[in-house]
Amino acid sequence: MKRGITLISRSTQAMTKFIPSIFTSINLICGFIALILGDHYIGSILLLFAVGFDVMDGLAARMLNAQSEIGKELDSLADLVSFGIAPAFLYYLLSPLDTWVGFIPPCILVASSALRLAIFNTKPSSDSFSGLPTPATALFLIGIFLAYSAGNEDIVNLLNNKIIYFVIPFFFAAMMLSKINMFSFKNINKGLAGNKIQFIFLICIAAFAFININLAFSLSVLNYIFLSILANRFSTIK
Repeated sequence: MKRGITLISRSTQAMTKFIPSIFTSINLICGFIALILGDHYIGSILLLFAVGFDVMDGLAARMLNAQSEIGKELDSLADLVSFGIAPAFLYYLLSPLDTWVGFIPPCILVASSALRLAIFNTKPSSDSFSGLPTPATALFLIGIFLAYSAGNEDIVNLLNNKIIYFVIPFFFAAMMLSKINMFSFKNINKGLAGNKIQFIFLICIAAFAFININLAFSLSVLNYIFLSILANRFSTIK
C-alpha cells in the first residue's frame, strides 16, 4: 500500500514538473500563430496571450519548485519566437520601404532579441534585469500595432517616416543589450516602502490606459525605461 502511494506521489511530482513547460509551449504557439497570420490586431492579441503565459510559466516553476535547465532553454526559445521573431515580422509589414533595406530594422530586432536572451541565460538570477527584457520590447511594438490597427493617424504617419522606422529597432536593441539595471516585480512582497518605483509604475500604467488603451503598452514601456534610469540615478535598484 505504502509503495503504491509512493509511486503515485512520485508520478504526481513528475507531472507537475511539466506544467511550466505547458505554459511555455502555449506561449510559443501563440507567437507562431501570430507569425503565420500576419495580422496586426489579431497578432497583437495573440502576443499579449503569449506574455501572459510567459508570466505564468515563471510563477508555476517557482510555486511548484519545477525549475530546470531544459525549462529555461525552452522558455528562451519560446520568447525568441513570440517576442523577437513574430513582432519583428509584424513590424516589417509596416515598412515604408519597398527595397531590401526594409529588412534591416526587423533583422536588428531579431538579432538583438536573440542575443539578449542568450545573455540572460548566462547570468545568475537577480531581483532586477540587466538591460530591457525582450517581452518589454514586444509590448512596445504591440502598442504600436494596436494603435495602427485602430487607425491612429499619428502612429500611421510616424511609421511612414523612414527615419523613425529605423530608429525604433536600433533604440530597443541598444536598450536590450545595455547594462542598465531595470527593476522587476520579483521582490514585490517587500511592501510599499521597498517598492516605490514599482507602485509609481503601476499608477502610470493606469493613467496611460485611461488616456489611450492601445498606446498604453508602448507608453508604459518607455516609462519603464525612464523610471529604471531614474532609479539607477538615485541608486534604488541593486
